[in-house]
Amino acid sequence: MVNPPSSTAELNKVLSSRRLWSEITNNEATHARLDKDTHTVSIPSDVPPMLRSALCAILNPARLASLEAFDAEPIPYDPYSIFSHILTLRGRNFSMMAAPLLVLTVWGLSWQLIFRYALEPGSEYSDQIHIYISDVQDTIASLDDLINQFLLPVSFLFAFRLGRAAVRFWDARQALGRVIATSRANIATVSVGLAAPIRRRRMKQMMQENTPRQQCNDEIATDDKHIPQTVKTLDGEEANPSNSLVHKAGTEVEEDEDKKVYTLLSEYARWLSVLPISIDFFIRPRTRPNWTKDALYNKKRFEIGPLLSDEDANHVLLEFENDMRQPQFDPSDGVRVREAPLVVLNRLHELAYDIAFVSHANDDATRYEPTPHGFLYQQINDQVNILIETYGTMERIKNTPLPFVYAVHLRTFLLLYLLLWNMSSVAKYGWLALPVLFAANWSLIGLEAAAVECESPFYWNRNHLPLGKMSKVVAMNVGQALKEVRWSPAKST
Repeated sequence: MVNPPSSTAELNKVLSSRRLWSEITNNEATHARLDKDTHTVSIPSDVPPMLRSALCAILNPARLASLEAFDAEPIPYDPYSIFSHILTLRGRNFSMMAAPLLVLTVWGLSWQLIFRYALEPGSEYSDQIHIYISDVQDTIASLDDLINQFLLPVSFLFAFRLGRAAVRFWDARQALGRVIATSRANIATVSVGLAAPIRRRRMKQMMQENTPRQQCNDEIATDDKHIPQTVKTLDGEEANPSNSLVHKAGTEVEEDEDKKVYTLLSEYARWLSVLPISIDFFIRPRTRPNWTKDALYNKKRFEIGPLLSDEDANHVLLEFENDMRQPQFDPSDGVRVREAPLVVLNRLHELAYDIAFVSHANDDATRYEPTPHGFLYQQINDQVNILIETYGTMERIKNTPLPFVYAVHLRTFLLLYLLLWNMSSVAKYGWLALPVLFAANWSLIGLEAAAVECESPFYWNRNHLPLGKMSKVVAMNVGQALKEVRWSPAKST
């Protein structure tokens, strides 16, 4: 049993451990409560109270620490140093290179042993076999120039292979950056679109309060002669009682409308912060080495944390249904009925419509001054559509690897060339060729392994894109936007 952390710093350190999450249990997930030490989130004093809970959920240090902990730890290197990490094995796709390297090494070593001991004087082989092996060695050694002819088509195949892998990695990285940039612009559009009418109304009220009262000598005609137009207040000033009631009613309406605005902005910010988490959840494989299904679910639920209710969070995470139409997290227990990113994006579309048509009370409290709904809705909707397109780009890269015919053709002739080249080099140079051949085999097979690593960079390898960090950056950007919204005009000095 793991004792609950006693402080936010300790909690962040624990949740940043990548080993913890592979073994976390339901009980331990309950102990690591997200509402612990929420006062450590710095919130400006002018932020409306209804937005404070959203900011605490979005910027919670424990949740942000767990987001980045889901990525594989990258290997920093010095791009300006040729010798930086050139001897390290970490970060290389060695799991893919190990088997062909072993086969080629055994292949070359076997031929060397045949040539060495079959031609050794005093061996048990007859003179006829001795002459035959010697002729075979001379023939294989003379085929070096012929075998090198394979190098040209293999080079062309490699050039296209590496080029396409680099393009796919670049497109994936560009899509990740577009999610961050578009989310940043989207929350700015929404927050400004909602706050601007309130700020303009308060600016108008401030101007009216600062305007000197003017004496009016004209009598105001009215049909209700028995209702006094003015009354004496306690401080001796004259006031219109009907205007006072209207002002009181208008203030109550304004407060109700402001609460509606705060609620919409809070909900939109929460769902926008969940979007990169849902993309990470959908794009990456549903299974991970050394992770249980429960641990993976606990991890994703912890990443969402208090941003969503349990019902909404499960609607995002439980994408599958079994034969009894019950939601399931494990894909082996049912069929997919929804995609997590689309759940979030559809919710953002709904909120965009509500935000565009929200009303703000004016000073008369008798009419409503709507936001520029057509322009605002189009702008928010366009930004959400960009997020949909970007998510689709990631999905396309993940689901469409290099065509089978091209990959198999390249690997067939690559291995054929390496087998023949190893054999001829050993026949020609003997033991001296083996270490050189091992390095050459590694270089060529490593190119194919690097291409595979880069063409779909959505797993947990060290070279893949940090999708967890993307979620953290989006959350911090959304939190900053909510902090910097100006609900009231700046006071003049």
